Amino acid sequence: MERLHAVITGGASGLGLGCAMRLRQLGYDLTLADVDSVAAEQALATLAKLPGGGALRSQKVDLAEPMSIAAAAQALNALGQPVDLLVNNAGIYPPAARRVNAEGHELSFAIAHLGHFRLTHMLWPLLEAASAARIVSISSLVQRQARINLDDLSWQHQYVPIHAYQQTKLACLLFARELQRRLGSVGHRISSYAAHPGVCRTQIGRNRPRSVEDSVQQRIATTALTVGLRYIGQSPVAGARSVIAVATTDEFPPGSLVGPRWLNESFGRPVSIEPGPAARDPTLAASLWARTERLTGLHWTF
Repeated sequence: MERLHAVITGGASGLGLGCAMRLRQLGYDLTLADVDSVAAEQALATLAKLPGGGALRSQKVDLAEPMSIAAAAQALNALGQPVDLLVNNAGIYPPAARRVNAEGHELSFAIAHLGHFRLTHMLWPLLEAASAARIVSISSLVQRQARINLDDLSWQHQYVPIHAYQQTKLACLLFARELQRRLGSVGHRISSYAAHPGVCRTQIGRNRPRSVEDSVQQRIATTALTVGLRYIGQSPVAGARSVIAVATTDEFPPGSLVGPRWLNESFGRPVSIEPGPAARDPTLAASLWARTERLTGLHWTF
């Protein structure tokens, strides 16, 4: 029987690698799509030691840059292997000083929302080639406090890192829900879900972009984030439980947000989570989708 194939962005470390380790044990072929080729090869070596037997490969991609996404998608499409599972996981915690990609979009938003929007669109032929593909977008428990300013998505005014992070994670959730609404309206066999890992030990602090212009307070905050997430929270493999639940079982209906049960969604078994007020706004979801199509120049037909 043909093995299932999963593509995981940010798969070289943290939650992405935790997802890969679980999927490896379930026998999936795995493609780790990551900006860090060296880390990706090291992750593949780690995965190769686990039982599973599926094929392992890496694909370099910088989700902040459209040309890199296009090149990665072209390479994967050329291979021709259907994608049964796309885990849109990659992301960063915004730097202390606002940074933008080549198009002028705030970096965390460019990577986790615009980048995944582009990649999902460009991999659509491979998703449609699978029998019943699933797309899982990674959000966060911070989505509850998030707001989106559609007129200033790149934070040209009043940039605050935590607010930028909240907006990005809300955008990921809105993308997942709006994508499922559109898929469901035409009875499409592809399904879209959102998941979050709770409090999870990842490298998001260590990978936070730094600048010589960072203030002392900003440097302290970055160090605290780096050290804190090294010791506090679930392991990435435990954090992956919510992702695996929506990716490989029928316990939750398409469009669900799934996260840990205990201590304000910090850890525990996966359960259905009610999204925050902004994420429940269908008008906001549709408006963000339309705005994202204009920003990327990509238009979806199902």
